[in-house]
Amino acid sequence: MNVKHKRKQMPKKLTLTQKVDSLVSKLDEVHKDLEKNTRDIEELKEQVNMGKGGIRAIFIFGAIIAALFTALKFGIIIK
Repeated sequence: MNVKHKRKQMPKKLTLTQKVDSLVSKLDEVHKDLEKNTRDIEELKEQVNMGKGGIRAIFIFGAIIAALFTALKFGIIIK
């Protein structure tokens, strides 16, 4: 049984220009990812702020309702 083993080819030596081009393209990808992450963070901040505003509105509405029920319970509001 003859088994032929494939020889591993040595990687080609890259020139300095090819290495720099490769690094530049990788850097461009990192920059694009960074811009996308920045936009995503801004969107998340907006969503959190809307959530805080909603909670604040619910709290104020609940406080008003609680004050009305308390006033009715003690007979402060004139009938």
